[in-house]
Amino acid sequence: MTLATLFPPYRPVAARLSPIAGLGIGLSLVALLALPRAALAMEVAQARAIVQKIMAQHDITATEKTATAQNGVARFGFNDVHVPLGTYDGNRDLVMNNVQIDVKDAPDTPQQAIINITLPEKGRIDAKETIDQRNLTLHDAHGTLYWNTKTASPEGFSGLAAFVGADEPVSRQHWFLNGLAVTWLKQKIDLAWHNAEWTGPNREKQGAMKAASLSLYPDRDGTTRLNYSHDGLWVPGLFQPRTVRLKGHATGVKWSQTRPMLQNGLTRLLAGENPEQVRNTIANAFWHEALKTGKPIDIEDLYVESRNLEAAGTGEFVPQKNAAYGFRGTLDLNLVGRDQLETLLGTPQKPTILGALFPPAVDGLAAGTPGKQGTDAYKLQLQADGRILVNGRTIMTGPGS
Repeated sequence: MTLATLFPPYRPVAARLSPIAGLGIGLSLVALLALPRAALAMEVAQARAIVQKIMAQHDITATEKTATAQNGVARFGFNDVHVPLGTYDGNRDLVMNNVQIDVKDAPDTPQQAIINITLPEKGRIDAKETIDQRNLTLHDAHGTLYWNTKTASPEGFSGLAAFVGADEPVSRQHWFLNGLAVTWLKQKIDLAWHNAEWTGPNREKQGAMKAASLSLYPDRDGTTRLNYSHDGLWVPGLFQPRTVRLKGHATGVKWSQTRPMLQNGLTRLLAGENPEQVRNTIANAFWHEALKTGKPIDIEDLYVESRNLEAAGTGEFVPQKNAAYGFRGTLDLNLVGRDQLETLLGTPQKPTILGALFPPAVDGLAAGTPGKQGTDAYKLQLQADGRILVNGRTIMTGPGS
């Protein structure tokens, strides 16, 4: 994987963000009520007026099936709910029946309403082209929004889904994940899931992951911090980063800019875009925001494990507009398992067939020097002109070399 893969050339995307983006996969209707409006009343007529106004403002249509009030709770049931998802290749709508919305006062917090959303087991993504359509399956998908009735603004929400999956009806490519948990607060976002899988046409497996978690939150100066981890990653290829632990600090990206980027990415994922494309979209947006200030992205702690190989390190990468890979910077690594790599790749004097196919990997491996506690130490330098140096030795002169 190269930095060019993580940060592809910028392509503007015309996306129409809807309120569903906040909760992300399958739980997104919670955000329908997350917009500023007049103080919430629990009577059916007043609650209905608020919901209808929010739906109209965001082009959401629905048919009210039931409306009741009992024990301080206003409950609505909706059919034929159409939520615009925006576009990355054509307009799409999330369509669902049997959506339930409950509204009540928070018992211990004045001027706060608790809004519970329950989503149905089945839904679909409508699109003009068949290949862009998706059949959705959700198990036990629900969420809770805490809404300040004085300021008419959300104070946070959480959502859970036992299972979320999407199938394209003709090619049968699909993605799914289990145990989705979302917490979306003003000052922190947490996402976690396990047992995810995505495929190509006819369900040809393209990737899988046993578990993943992501936390983003602001630093004291308002810039963005990130904690990420995954376990059990499988993707086609010889080298697979099966376990990753990463702590990073985007010193030039404000938290107020990060949050909308993630909302955009989650909307696109729900619309059926490949998870890898979504990741690249978010990374590309981060790069452009960091570029505006020229401040580095700090890698404060990195750990990678792959087939008896382990690497741990720190680094710093500064975004640059004219840099060959979009960045210049350094990465210091201590590697365990150099002998395993040499068995696969060989040495510059005696490369294996695999090593002969990619000599820079062999040269970089050979540049290692004794590190701490029996490890091999590597200092990777990424130059603006595209040169990559390992411990002072040029192993690549530019992209494609």
